[in-house]
Amino acid sequence: MSTDKNTALIAVTEHGKALAATIKEALAADCFVPEKLQSEGFAALQPDFAAGMRLLFQQYDALVCIMAAGIAVRTLAPVISDKLYDPAVVVMDEKGHHAISLLSGHVGGANELSRKLADLTGAAAVITTATDVQKVAALDMIVPSVPAWIPDFRENSKRINGLLAAGKTVGLYEEVPIEIDRRGFTSVTNPHELPEQTEALVWVTYRYHLPELNVHTVKMVPQTRVLGVGCRKQTEPEQMMQAFTEFCVQHDTDPHSFSAIASIDIKKNEPAIKQLAEKLNCPFITYTAVQLREVADKYPVSEFVRQTVQVGNVALSAADLASGGRVLTPRFAACGITMAMGERTKMSNGVMA
Repeated sequence: MSTDKNTALIAVTEHGKALAATIKEALAADCFVPEKLQSEGFAALQPDFAAGMRLLFQQYDALVCIMAAGIAVRTLAPVISDKLYDPAVVVMDEKGHHAISLLSGHVGGANELSRKLADLTGAAAVITTATDVQKVAALDMIVPSVPAWIPDFRENSKRINGLLAAGKTVGLYEEVPIEIDRRGFTSVTNPHELPEQTEALVWVTYRYHLPELNVHTVKMVPQTRVLGVGCRKQTEPEQMMQAFTEFCVQHDTDPHSFSAIASIDIKKNEPAIKQLAEKLNCPFITYTAVQLREVADKYPVSEFVRQTVQVGNVALSAADLASGGRVLTPRFAACGITMAMGERTKMSNGVMA
Protein backbone atom coordinates (compact mmCIF):
# COMPACT_ATOMS: atom_id res chain seq x y z
CA MET A 1 0.00 0.00 0.00
CA SER A 2 1.22 3.46 -0.84
CA THR A 3 0.88 5.86 2.07
CA ASP A 4 -0.71 8.48 -0.16
CA LYS A 5 -3.95 6.47 -0.12
CA ASN A 6 -6.73 7.72 2.11
CA THR A 7 -5.62 7.66 5.72
CA ALA A 8 -7.49 8.43 8.94
CA LEU A 9 -5.70 9.82 12.01
CA ILE A 10 -7.51 9.15 15.29
CA ALA A 11 -6.47 10.79 18.55
CA VAL A 12 -8.08 10.49 21.99
CA THR A 13 -6.22 13.20 23.98
CA GLU A 14 -5.10 16.79 23.50
CA HIS A 15 -1.48 15.64 23.28
CA GLY A 16 -2.52 13.11 20.65
CA LYS A 17 -4.28 15.86 18.70
CA ALA A 18 -1.12 17.92 18.75
CA LEU A 19 0.87 15.01 17.34
CA ALA A 20 -1.78 14.38 14.68
CA ALA A 21 -1.62 18.03 13.65
CA THR A 22 2.11 17.70 12.90
CA ILE A 23 1.72 14.74 10.54
CA LYS A 24 -1.70 15.15 8.93
CA GLU A 25 -0.48 17.11 5.92
CA ALA A 26 2.38 14.73 5.15
CA LEU A 27 -0.09 11.83 5.10
CA ALA A 28 -2.90 13.82 3.45
CA ALA A 29 -4.97 12.39 6.28
CA ASP A 30 -8.40 13.11 7.71
CA CYS A 31 -8.39 13.62 11.48
CA PHE A 32 -10.91 12.30 13.99
CA VAL A 33 -11.35 12.63 17.75
CA PRO A 34 -14.01 11.84 20.38
CA GLU A 35 -16.82 14.42 20.29
CA LYS A 36 -15.57 16.24 23.40
CA LEU A 37 -12.28 17.05 21.62
CA GLN A 38 -13.81 18.18 18.34
CA SER A 39 -12.34 21.37 16.87
CA GLU A 40 -11.47 22.86 13.50
CA GLY A 41 -9.77 20.23 11.38
CA PHE A 42 -10.76 17.40 13.74
CA ALA A 43 -14.09 15.72 13.05
CA ALA A 44 -16.02 13.94 15.81
CA LEU A 45 -16.27 10.17 15.73
CA GLN A 46 -19.93 9.37 15.11
CA PRO A 47 -22.29 8.09 16.42
CA ASP A 48 -19.83 7.41 19.25
CA PHE A 49 -16.15 6.63 19.70
CA ALA A 50 -16.27 2.84 19.21
CA ALA A 51 -18.78 2.78 16.37
CA GLY A 52 -16.99 5.66 14.68
CA MET A 53 -13.63 3.85 14.83
CA ARG A 54 -15.16 0.73 13.32
CA LEU A 55 -16.75 2.75 10.53
CA LEU A 56 -13.40 4.34 9.65
CA PHE A 57 -11.85 0.85 9.58
CA GLN A 58 -14.27 -0.03 6.81
CA GLN A 59 -13.89 3.24 4.89
CA TYR A 60 -10.15 4.00 4.87
CA ASP A 61 -7.04 2.28 3.51
CA ALA A 62 -5.08 3.07 6.67
CA LEU A 63 -5.71 4.07 10.27
CA VAL A 64 -3.16 5.76 12.52
CA CYS A 65 -4.45 5.36 16.08
CA ILE A 66 -2.76 7.73 18.51
CA MET A 67 -3.76 5.90 21.65
CA ALA A 68 -2.89 2.86 23.75
CA ALA A 69 -2.61 -0.31 21.68
CA GLY A 70 -5.14 -2.00 23.94
CA ILE A 71 -7.80 0.59 23.13
CA ALA A 72 -7.26 0.09 19.40
CA VAL A 73 -7.34 -3.70 19.66
CA ARG A 74 -10.46 -3.90 21.81
CA THR A 75 -12.33 -1.31 19.74
CA LEU A 76 -11.50 -2.77 16.33
CA ALA A 77 -11.73 -6.46 17.26
CA PRO A 78 -15.35 -6.89 16.07
CA VAL A 79 -14.53 -5.71 12.52
CA ILE A 80 -11.11 -7.30 12.00
CA SER A 81 -11.55 -9.81 9.18
CA ASP A 82 -8.62 -10.74 6.96
CA LYS A 83 -5.09 -9.43 6.49
CA LEU A 84 -5.62 -9.45 2.74
CA TYR A 85 -8.54 -7.03 2.98
CA ASP A 86 -8.28 -5.19 6.29
CA PRO A 87 -6.75 -1.70 6.18
CA ALA A 88 -3.35 -0.94 7.63
CA VAL A 89 -3.51 -0.09 11.32
CA VAL A 90 -0.62 1.65 13.08
CA VAL A 91 -0.67 2.62 16.75
CA MET A 92 1.34 5.56 18.10
CA ASP A 93 1.71 6.76 21.67
CA GLU A 94 0.73 10.40 22.19
CA LYS A 95 4.34 11.52 22.63
CA GLY A 96 5.38 9.94 19.36
CA HIS A 97 7.97 7.58 20.77
CA HIS A 98 6.76 4.48 18.90
CA ALA A 99 4.91 3.70 15.65
CA ILE A 100 3.65 0.13 15.97
CA SER A 101 2.56 -1.82 12.91
CA LEU A 102 -0.53 -3.55 14.34
CA LEU A 103 -2.58 -4.94 11.45
CA SER A 104 -1.98 -5.72 7.75
CA GLY A 105 1.74 -5.14 7.89
CA HIS A 106 2.51 -6.45 4.42
CA VAL A 107 -0.45 -6.37 2.04
CA GLY A 108 -2.18 -3.49 3.81
CA GLY A 109 1.05 -1.53 4.13
CA ALA A 110 1.20 -0.97 7.90
CA ASN A 111 4.93 -1.74 8.00
CA GLU A 112 5.61 0.85 5.32
CA LEU A 113 3.38 3.35 7.07
CA SER A 114 5.14 2.75 10.41
CA ARG A 115 8.47 3.53 8.77
CA LYS A 116 7.10 6.69 7.20
CA LEU A 117 5.71 7.85 10.54
CA ALA A 118 9.10 7.14 12.10
CA ASP A 119 10.76 9.34 9.49
CA LEU A 120 8.24 12.12 10.08
CA THR A 121 8.31 12.15 13.87
CA GLY A 122 11.54 10.51 14.99
CA ALA A 123 9.55 7.62 16.48
CA ALA A 124 10.87 4.08 16.57
CA ALA A 125 9.07 1.91 14.02
CA VAL A 126 7.97 -1.30 15.75
CA ILE A 127 7.54 -4.11 13.22
CA THR A 128 7.03 -7.69 14.33
CA THR A 129 6.30 -9.63 11.12
CA ALA A 130 8.69 -12.59 11.00
CA THR A 131 10.14 -11.92 7.55
CA ASP A 132 10.96 -8.32 8.49
CA VAL A 133 12.51 -9.37 11.79
CA GLN A 134 14.64 -12.01 10.02
CA LYS A 135 15.42 -9.56 7.18
CA VAL A 136 14.22 -11.84 4.41
CA ALA A 137 11.78 -11.24 1.57
CA ALA A 138 8.05 -11.83 1.88
CA LEU A 139 6.07 -13.36 -0.96
CA ASP A 140 2.96 -11.33 -0.19
CA MET A 141 5.03 -8.18 -0.69
CA ILE A 142 6.75 -9.42 -3.85
CA VAL A 143 3.59 -10.38 -5.73
CA PRO A 144 1.90 -6.93 -5.76
CA SER A 145 5.22 -5.18 -6.39
CA VAL A 146 5.87 -7.00 -9.69
CA PRO A 147 2.78 -7.18 -10.14
CA ALA A 148 2.21 -10.89 -10.51
CA TRP A 149 -0.24 -13.70 -9.80
CA ILE A 150 0.28 -16.82 -7.75
CA PRO A 151 -2.28 -19.55 -7.04
CA ASP A 152 -3.74 -19.79 -3.55
CA PHE A 153 -2.22 -16.47 -2.56
CA ARG A 154 -2.87 -16.69 1.17
CA GLU A 155 -1.73 -20.27 1.67
CA ASN A 156 1.35 -20.02 -0.52
CA SER A 157 2.42 -16.67 0.93
CA LYS A 158 2.13 -18.05 4.45
CA ARG A 159 4.05 -21.20 3.55
CA ILE A 160 6.90 -19.51 1.67
CA ASN A 161 7.22 -16.68 4.19
CA GLY A 162 7.38 -19.19 7.02
CA LEU A 163 10.14 -21.15 5.34
CA LEU A 164 12.15 -18.01 4.58
CA ALA A 165 11.75 -16.71 8.13
CA ALA A 166 12.91 -20.09 9.47
CA GLY A 167 16.05 -20.01 7.34
CA LYS A 168 14.99 -22.94 5.15
CA THR A 169 16.11 -23.32 1.55
CA VAL A 170 13.58 -21.83 -0.86
CA GLY A 171 14.62 -21.85 -4.50
CA LEU A 172 13.89 -19.00 -6.90
CA TYR A 173 13.92 -19.87 -10.60
CA GLU A 174 13.48 -16.81 -12.80
CA GLU A 175 12.50 -18.11 -16.20
CA VAL A 176 11.26 -14.55 -16.65
CA PRO A 177 13.75 -12.00 -15.22
CA ILE A 178 12.09 -9.63 -12.76
CA GLU A 179 13.18 -7.01 -10.24
CA ILE A 180 12.23 -8.30 -6.78
CA ASP A 181 13.46 -8.62 -3.22
CA ARG A 182 15.51 -11.83 -3.24
CA ARG A 183 16.61 -11.84 0.39
CA GLY A 184 16.50 -15.36 1.79
CA PHE A 185 15.89 -17.06 -1.56
CA THR A 186 18.39 -19.42 -3.18
CA SER A 187 18.69 -18.62 -6.89
CA VAL A 188 18.63 -21.69 -9.12
CA THR A 189 19.46 -22.08 -12.80
CA ASN A 190 17.76 -25.44 -13.37
CA PRO A 191 14.50 -26.32 -11.59
CA HIS A 192 15.24 -30.00 -12.17
CA GLU A 193 18.56 -29.78 -10.31
CA LEU A 194 17.75 -28.10 -7.02
CA PRO A 195 20.17 -27.72 -4.10
CA GLU A 196 19.93 -30.31 -1.37
CA GLN A 197 17.51 -29.47 1.46
CA THR A 198 15.33 -27.37 -0.87
CA GLU A 199 11.88 -27.31 0.68
CA ALA A 200 10.04 -25.16 -1.87
CA LEU A 201 10.54 -23.46 -5.21
CA VAL A 202 9.12 -20.21 -6.56
CA TRP A 203 9.10 -20.46 -10.36
CA VAL A 204 8.68 -17.15 -12.21
CA THR A 205 7.15 -17.98 -15.57
CA TYR A 206 4.49 -17.30 -18.19
CA ARG A 207 3.98 -21.01 -18.90
CA TYR A 208 0.49 -22.47 -19.04
CA HIS A 209 1.55 -25.58 -17.10
CA LEU A 210 4.66 -26.47 -15.11
CA PRO A 211 6.19 -29.94 -14.85
CA GLU A 212 5.71 -31.89 -11.65
CA LEU A 213 8.63 -31.57 -9.22
CA ASN A 214 9.35 -33.35 -5.97
CA VAL A 215 9.19 -30.11 -3.95
CA HIS A 216 6.34 -27.71 -3.30
CA THR A 217 6.36 -25.36 -6.32
CA VAL A 218 4.70 -21.98 -6.44
CA LYS A 219 4.09 -20.54 -9.88
CA MET A 220 4.55 -16.77 -10.08
CA VAL A 221 3.16 -15.20 -13.26
CA PRO A 222 4.17 -11.59 -14.06
CA GLN A 223 1.14 -9.67 -15.31
CA THR A 224 2.81 -7.82 -18.16
CA ARG A 225 0.95 -9.06 -21.22
CA VAL A 226 -1.95 -7.55 -23.14
CA LEU A 227 -4.59 -9.24 -25.25
CA GLY A 228 -5.85 -7.70 -28.46
CA VAL A 229 -9.35 -8.95 -29.34
CA GLY A 230 -11.72 -8.68 -32.26
CA CYS A 231 -15.02 -10.51 -32.70
CA ARG A 232 -18.34 -10.64 -34.44
CA LYS A 233 -21.22 -8.75 -32.88
CA GLN A 234 -23.02 -10.65 -30.09
CA THR A 235 -20.38 -13.35 -29.82
CA GLU A 236 -21.33 -15.82 -27.10
CA PRO A 237 -19.24 -15.45 -23.91
CA GLU A 238 -18.67 -19.22 -23.87
CA GLN A 239 -17.16 -19.04 -27.36
CA MET A 240 -14.93 -16.17 -26.28
CA MET A 241 -13.67 -18.11 -23.26
CA GLN A 242 -13.08 -21.22 -25.35
CA ALA A 243 -11.12 -19.22 -27.93
CA PHE A 244 -9.10 -17.55 -25.18
CA THR A 245 -8.22 -20.90 -23.64
CA GLU A 246 -7.15 -22.26 -27.04
CA PHE A 247 -5.06 -19.14 -27.60
CA CYS A 248 -3.32 -19.51 -24.24
CA VAL A 249 -2.61 -23.20 -24.78
CA GLN A 250 -1.32 -22.57 -28.29
CA HIS A 251 1.13 -19.95 -27.02
CA ASP A 252 1.88 -21.69 -23.70
CA THR A 253 0.77 -18.61 -21.78
CA ASP A 254 -0.90 -18.57 -18.38
CA PRO A 255 -4.26 -16.72 -18.56
CA HIS A 256 -3.28 -14.71 -15.47
CA SER A 257 -0.37 -13.06 -17.30
CA PHE A 258 -2.67 -10.51 -18.95
CA SER A 259 -2.90 -7.04 -17.44
CA ALA A 260 -5.29 -5.55 -20.04
CA ILE A 261 -7.60 -6.44 -22.92
CA ALA A 262 -7.76 -4.10 -25.91
CA SER A 263 -10.08 -3.73 -28.89
CA ILE A 264 -11.78 -1.17 -31.13
CA ASP A 265 -14.17 1.30 -29.53
CA ILE A 266 -17.26 -0.05 -31.30
CA LYS A 267 -16.73 -3.16 -29.16
CA LYS A 268 -16.63 -1.30 -25.84
CA ASN A 269 -19.99 -2.76 -24.83
CA GLU A 270 -19.50 -6.21 -26.34
CA PRO A 271 -20.65 -8.59 -23.57
CA ALA A 272 -18.26 -11.43 -24.43
CA ILE A 273 -15.17 -9.21 -24.23
CA LYS A 274 -16.39 -7.43 -21.11
CA GLN A 275 -17.04 -10.72 -19.37
CA LEU A 276 -13.58 -11.99 -20.30
CA ALA A 277 -12.04 -8.83 -18.83
CA GLU A 278 -14.08 -9.25 -15.66
CA LYS A 279 -13.04 -12.89 -15.34
CA LEU A 280 -9.37 -11.93 -15.72
CA ASN A 281 -9.85 -8.93 -13.41
CA CYS A 282 -8.12 -6.60 -15.83
CA PRO A 283 -9.17 -3.39 -17.59
CA PHE A 284 -10.78 -3.38 -21.03
CA ILE A 285 -9.39 -0.53 -23.13
CA THR A 286 -10.51 0.53 -26.59
CA TYR A 287 -9.13 2.57 -29.47
CA THR A 288 -10.81 4.36 -32.35
CA ALA A 289 -10.45 3.13 -35.90
CA VAL A 290 -8.31 6.20 -36.61
CA GLN A 291 -5.90 5.23 -33.82
CA LEU A 292 -5.74 1.61 -34.97
CA ARG A 293 -5.05 2.64 -38.57
CA GLU A 294 -1.82 4.27 -37.41
CA VAL A 295 -0.31 0.79 -36.88
CA ALA A 296 -2.60 -1.53 -38.87
CA ASP A 297 -0.40 -1.61 -41.96
CA LYS A 298 2.36 -3.30 -39.95
CA TYR A 299 0.25 -6.47 -40.00
CA PRO A 300 -1.82 -8.51 -42.48
CA VAL A 301 -5.13 -6.82 -43.26
CA SER A 302 -8.58 -8.08 -44.16
CA GLU A 303 -10.68 -6.17 -46.65
CA PHE A 304 -13.83 -7.53 -45.02
CA VAL A 305 -12.72 -6.19 -41.65
CA ARG A 306 -11.70 -2.88 -43.23
CA GLN A 307 -15.15 -2.46 -44.81
CA THR A 308 -16.85 -3.42 -41.55
CA VAL A 309 -14.94 -1.31 -38.99
CA GLN A 310 -12.79 1.02 -41.17
CA VAL A 311 -9.49 -0.61 -40.20
CA GLY A 312 -7.82 -3.67 -41.72
CA ASN A 313 -7.27 -5.59 -38.49
CA VAL A 314 -8.35 -5.19 -34.89
CA ALA A 315 -6.66 -7.72 -32.61
CA LEU A 316 -3.11 -7.09 -33.85
CA SER A 317 -3.47 -3.31 -33.99
CA ALA A 318 -5.06 -3.17 -30.54
CA ALA A 319 -2.31 -5.38 -29.11
CA ASP A 320 0.26 -3.12 -30.76
CA LEU A 321 -1.12 0.08 -29.25
CA ALA A 322 -1.68 -1.44 -25.82
CA SER A 323 1.88 -2.81 -25.68
CA GLY A 324 3.73 0.08 -27.28
CA GLY A 325 4.52 -1.95 -30.40
CA ARG A 326 5.71 -5.12 -28.65
CA VAL A 327 3.45 -7.70 -30.33
CA LEU A 328 4.46 -11.30 -29.60
CA THR A 329 2.12 -13.44 -31.70
CA PRO A 330 0.55 -13.63 -35.14
CA ARG A 331 -3.19 -13.29 -35.52
CA PHE A 332 -5.19 -16.10 -33.93
CA ALA A 333 -8.68 -16.81 -35.29
CA ALA A 334 -11.46 -19.14 -34.14
CA CYS A 335 -15.25 -18.95 -34.45
CA GLY A 336 -15.26 -15.36 -35.68
CA ILE A 337 -12.92 -14.28 -32.87
CA THR A 338 -9.41 -12.91 -33.38
CA MET A 339 -6.71 -12.49 -30.76
CA ALA A 340 -3.11 -11.33 -30.51
CA MET A 341 -0.71 -10.89 -27.61
CA GLY A 342 1.61 -8.04 -26.76
CA GLU A 343 3.90 -7.40 -23.84
CA ARG A 344 4.31 -4.28 -21.78
CA THR A 345 7.51 -3.39 -20.00
CA LYS A 346 7.89 -1.87 -16.55
CA MET A 347 9.21 1.66 -16.62
CA SER A 348 11.60 3.08 -14.05
CA ASN A 349 8.77 4.74 -12.14
CA GLY A 350 6.98 1.41 -11.75
CA VAL A 351 4.27 2.25 -14.30
CA MET A 352 3.50 -0.33 -16.94
CA ALA A 353 3.83 0.96 -20.49
